[in-house]
Amino acid sequence: MKFKLFARNELLGETLLENGDPPMGVAFGELIPNEHYFKYQELFCTQDFQRISELKLTVISESGVTLEPSGGIGIEDYSKDMGELSIYVNVLGIDSSVYNQLFPAHVAAYEAQFR
Repeated sequence: MKFKLFARNELLGETLLENGDPPMGVAFGELIPNEHYFKYQELFCTQDFQRISELKLTVISESGVTLEPSGGIGIEDYSKDMGELSIYVNVLGIDSSVYNQLFPAHVAAYEAQFR
């Protein structure tokens, strides 16, 4: 499932949130940015948390579910250090019922560790 990342109401890119930690309610993955992302890129590279919080980042699933994580949404941009695009989205503290609905593969992989 694809997820869209927004700053206010402006689409910055998409992610699959392909990795996760179900007990912690965490999903994360690579961001495929669009052209709007780059006007904010410096904030994410320098981790200017004050200005980032003003962006009111949101993540919405392709099915229309808005993630409302208790721990927030973070962007890690390592592009300058890596010399190529290297951007990740972290969604922290997703409610377990929403997590189970949107990330059943993460939950199944986690549970399979204990079988």
